[in-house]
Amino acid sequence: MTFKATTTAALVALSTTFAAGTALAQEEVRPGVFFAGEVEPADSPRGEMQTLIFELATAWADCNSDAMSGAVAENVKFSYPTTAYEGLPTMLEDLNTFCGMATDVSIYMPEDAFYIDLEEGRVAVELQFRAFQRGAKQVVNDVWVATVEDGKITIIKEYLDGRVKDLQALGVLQLEESPAFLTPWPPRTEEWAECFPIAKAAPVNTCPPTE
Repeated sequence: MTFKATTTAALVALSTTFAAGTALAQEEVRPGVFFAGEVEPADSPRGEMQTLIFELATAWADCNSDAMSGAVAENVKFSYPTTAYEGLPTMLEDLNTFCGMATDVSIYMPEDAFYIDLEEGRVAVELQFRAFQRGAKQVVNDVWVATVEDGKITIIKEYLDGRVKDLQALGVLQLEESPAFLTPWPPRTEEWAECFPIAKAAPVNTCPPTE
């Protein structure tokens, strides 16, 4: 075998190894839920908190109402931009509504996703929520902050910028999936690389509604 052929074969092998390593860098820890970090032992205090987040994530990613019921308390308080409510039944209704509108849902968590405070019973997780909804693909970086009591999530707050999906639909922000480091906004597209988008959030309706 010539030096050139040997070198080419080595590069192919290296590329294959790198590709395999990239594919294995994130594990599907639950249906539709991918994690690039270390999964804690399930029977450890940190592992129990991590498990609750994985279960809540697969509830949204896989439309799994049983996973949601197992992870959150009956009197859970859930809030996210535009909405706040209390109670598992309402949360299950919210899940059902979402699952009726969204397809191709998955959730990704980077290696440094988890911030766990065992003393206070709180966990925060950075994640990326991907879905096809309202006629467009959405890839939105997100943060969940949860309070855990008696092995259940009693409070879950979600922090995300709703403008991201709109700017992605307009071709301003990239649909970048599974980056090693999550930022509040994904990178701008090539067309917008040298410009900063000035985006406003304003209601498109009136209150009270008019006919």
